[in-house]
Amino acid sequence: MPRRTDSRSRMIHAAAELFRRRGYHATTFSDVVRDSGAPRGSTYFHFPGGKAELAREAIARAGDEFEEMVAQAARGAGDPASLVRALAQILASRFERSGYQNGCAIATMVLELAPGDEEFSAAFDAVFARWRAALVTRFEPLGLAPGRAAALADLTISAIEGALVLSRAARSTEPFTTTTEALISAIDHDTGAQPAAP
Repeated sequence: MPRRTDSRSRMIHAAAELFRRRGYHATTFSDVVRDSGAPRGSTYFHFPGGKAELAREAIARAGDEFEEMVAQAARGAGDPASLVRALAQILASRFERSGYQNGCAIATMVLELAPGDEEFSAAFDAVFARWRAALVTRFEPLGLAPGRAAALADLTISAIEGALVLSRAARSTEPFTTTTEALISAIDHDTGAQPAAP
C-alpha cells in the first residue's frame, strides 16, 4: 500500500494524466482520488486552492517532464537533428504505449483555458518558455548560434505539438513520424548550409 506521505505527488501525477487525456473541465477531484489511490480527505489538505491549484501543479510537472526528455534525448546526440530524432522517438514511444491517448502534457488544457484565464495563460506560457530553454541549452553546444537555437526550439515545439494532435486523431504514430522526419530533414539541410556558431 502506498505511503500517505506521497499522496500529494501521486495526486499531481494522476491529475496530469487525466488533464492530458480528458482536459480540465472533464476531470474531477473524485477522478484524481480514484486514479491516485490517495485518501479522499487529502484533496483540500494538499490543494487548499482547489482544482485550479492542482492544475497549476500539473502544468509545472509538464515542464519537468519535457526537460527530462530533452536531457535524455541529448545524451547521445552529436548534432541538432539527432537530438530532435531522439526526442521524437521518446515521445512516439510514450504516445503509442498510451493507446494514442497521451499527446502533449498540456495541449488539452491550453485549448480549454487560454487565453480566457490570465493566471492559467501565464502558467502555460512559463512552461513553453521552459521547454524552449531546455532545447536552446542543448542546441547551442551542438553548434547553433543563440538566435538560431531559439528559432529551432520554437519550430521543434510547434511541429511536435501539431504532429501529436494529428496522430491522436488518427490513432497512429504515422503523422507524428512523417512530421518529425520532415523537420529533421529541414534541420539537416539548414545546419549543413549555415556556418556553425563561433
